[in-house]
Amino acid sequence: MNVLEQVKNSPMSPAQIRAVALCLVINLVDGFDLLVTSYVGPTITREWGLSSSGVGVLLSGGLAGMAIGALFLAPLADRIGRRRLTLICLALASAGMLAAALTQDFNQLLASRLVTGAAVGAMAASLPVLTSEFANNRRRGLVVALITTGYGLGSVIAGVAAGLLIGSYGWRSVFVFGSVVTAALFLVGLRYLPESMDYLVARRPANALERFNRLMVSMGRAPVETLPAPASPSGSGSGKVALESLFRGSNAVRTVLVWVAFTIAQLVFYFGSSWTPSLLLKAGMSNQQGISGGVLFSLGGVTGAILLGVLASRFEPRRLTAAYFVAGALMLILFSFSLGTLATALVVAVLVGLFLNGSVSGINVIVPSLYPAESRATALGLAVAVSRLGAVLAPLIAGFLLEAGWTPGSMFQVFAIPGLIGAAAVFLLTRFRRTTEDATPEPRAAVAEA
Repeated sequence: MNVLEQVKNSPMSPAQIRAVALCLVINLVDGFDLLVTSYVGPTITREWGLSSSGVGVLLSGGLAGMAIGALFLAPLADRIGRRRLTLICLALASAGMLAAALTQDFNQLLASRLVTGAAVGAMAASLPVLTSEFANNRRRGLVVALITTGYGLGSVIAGVAAGLLIGSYGWRSVFVFGSVVTAALFLVGLRYLPESMDYLVARRPANALERFNRLMVSMGRAPVETLPAPASPSGSGSGKVALESLFRGSNAVRTVLVWVAFTIAQLVFYFGSSWTPSLLLKAGMSNQQGISGGVLFSLGGVTGAILLGVLASRFEPRRLTAAYFVAGALMLILFSFSLGTLATALVVAVLVGLFLNGSVSGINVIVPSLYPAESRATALGLAVAVSRLGAVLAPLIAGFLLEAGWTPGSMFQVFAIPGLIGAAAVFLLTRFRRTTEDATPEPRAAVAEA
């Protein structure tokens, strides 16, 4: 057992816990930057006179940017490092948020949201990988699930900030707040965010041994004279090798199933997170009640991700995630019948967020354990990029349906249907046995190893 394997099979050190905590905070700020438009959207709509379809396009702007970032920026994490890409993207996200605050028309605001979304999309793919590589084998599933709570927590903070700032300072102040916080986090990351040991071993960049030993010392371990051997002979290979590994052996089927499930998870989740405040307004609630519904949806999402992480150490993650998909579909249907009663609707909003965000968290737990270290960010980056199709389409479809005269209740019902399809795709992942050609560990062993 080499030193890296010893770290993975030992209790997590304070240095590893700090790194995971920092990744969680970064993901929290990403969630704020991405989902803030859901809360300021109604105010912008009134000020600029946007149509429902126009609001849908605006809400999709950041999500479309995520697809661009996940597709073109995230794979760079396997080449230049997880740490460096994260810092670059934090700076880019801060600039995009500041640009949004200074915009004067719809097109400028949409462009700024694309920039921010691209940065968040790249981090959405690289942070779960970075987190899984900081964690030990026993806690990997839990910490990856905890990281995904960042989006929900960020959305909660966005809702609170919007409620506090818009009335006194206008909607632009919410974007300024986000820009300042993101810039501050860039400075914190510059000082404290370490590079992944898995990346240093697999890719062996300049000064890899020195950086590896700094990490070893920070964990209370003795330095080593040479780096451990890479987990596979392709560890120093090219991006083409990383990409090809996604379609080697039965990985090809698994990759497609992951893409289908992830796309559906994003479609349903971003419909709920983007449109819940506005649809509650359409159902007759006040602006503050709509914001409260969105905040409760996000709080439920945080709870769902944490709960999934805890359960992932006890149950097979793929079956657990499939169950989350089914429960999420049922909660959407229940939500559609509860819109006439404020108290009931707000309670069900928590359950909807719990299961929808839990489904997304489940995919994030599953994917990193399917692929070797040298292709994890590429694998998750492509999965995130493909899944952004669902995230982008969700607000657009909802906007056009609303403009066509659909009621809020009927929209929640129709978005329950894809959830059942997602459940089937995740369940099918359990039907394919691994072969030696796949050269990757079983997900359950990676997530819940004792």
